[in-house]
Amino acid sequence: MPAEDRRHTRRRVRVTRSALLLVAAALGCRSAGDPSLAPLPAWDPGRAEIVEWRADDSAFAQDRALEASGLDELSGNLYLVSEKYARLLVVELAPVPVVRTVRLAVPRHAELEGIAATSRTLLICDEAHAAVYEARLAVVERAVASGDRRSVPLRALKLRGVAVRGGKLGFEGIELDPQSGDVLLLLERSHAAPGSCVSTVFRLRRRDDELVLRGAPLPVELADCAWRLTGLEWYRGRLLALRTQFPGERYEVITIDLATGAATVVLELTELLRSLAAAGWGNNVEGIAVAEDGALWLASDNAVTGTIDDALPPQAAERSLLLRIPGAAP
Repeated sequence: MPAEDRRHTRRRVRVTRSALLLVAAALGCRSAGDPSLAPLPAWDPGRAEIVEWRADDSAFAQDRALEASGLDELSGNLYLVSEKYARLLVVELAPVPVVRTVRLAVPRHAELEGIAATSRTLLICDEAHAAVYEARLAVVERAVASGDRRSVPLRALKLRGVAVRGGKLGFEGIELDPQSGDVLLLLERSHAAPGSCVSTVFRLRRRDDELVLRGAPLPVELADCAWRLTGLEWYRGRLLALRTQFPGERYEVITIDLATGAATVVLELTELLRSLAAAGWGNNVEGIAVAEDGALWLASDNAVTGTIDDALPPQAAERSLLLRIPGAAP
C-alpha cells in the first residue's frame, strides 16, 4: 500500500509524558480482583492510532455528524451503530479501512446506543424506546456482500422485570456474558438520592423472544451526577465500561465487579482525549471493544442533538473518532 494511504488511515497520536504517568498509575490497579483471571493488556495511549475510513456512502464519512455510539468487534470487523440514522456501520479493517453501511428497520426516532455481536446475531439497544432489538448476522453479512440498500429486519425482544422508560439517560450499552449466556444491559445514569446518581447493570436471561431480569439490578456508584457509564465490553472474564464526566471532560475505562458493583479504573484517557478534541476530533467516547489481538477500540459520538427527522447526517463541527490503542510493547 502506498505510504500516502498509510498516513491517511492510521495516525499515531502524540501523548505527553504526564499522560503516560497517569496511565501507569491506573494500570497499577489491575492487581486487584480475582487473581485467577488472565491480566488485562497494558494498553498504551502513547501508541494510540486514529483510524480513518472510506465509506461506501459519503453521507457516513467521518466528517458527518454520525453520532456513532455502540461498538463491538467480531472476526476482524468492527460493528458501529449510528445513533439516530438507522444505520449499522461495518468497518472492514483492511489496510485501507472501509465502512459498509447497512440500513436497519427500527422505529422512527430510534436512538441506537449499544451493540453486542455474536456468531449468529447482533443485539442493539435503543435509548429512545427503552428497547432491545436482534438482527441475524447472516442477513447483515448478505446485505454487506451484495450492497443491498433495503432495511435489514430486526426483532424486538420484550423486556421482563426492567422498569425503564424511553428517553434521555436510558439504555446506553449492551453486552453478553459468555460464561452464562446472559445479556448485560446498561442504564446510563439515574438518581439514587438527592444529589446522588448511579449507573445500573441489568442481568437478563434469554427466554424465546423475551429478556427476563435475573436477580436484582446492579447499581454502580458514580462520584456525582456529572458522571455516567456508556459502553460495555466483556474481556478476559471481566466487564469493562467507559466512565465519562461532563462538564469536566474526564474519561476512564473501568472494570465492574458483578457481585458488588464496585468499579476499578484500569485506564485513564482524559489527557489523550482532550488533546484529540483540540485537533478537531469528537472525543465523547461511547463505544468500546477489545479485538482478538488485545487492542482496545473506542468510538465517539460527535454531535449533541435532539429528535432528528433528517434521513442523513449533516456536516459535523468535529470528526467522528475511531481510535485503536494497542497493548504496551513487551
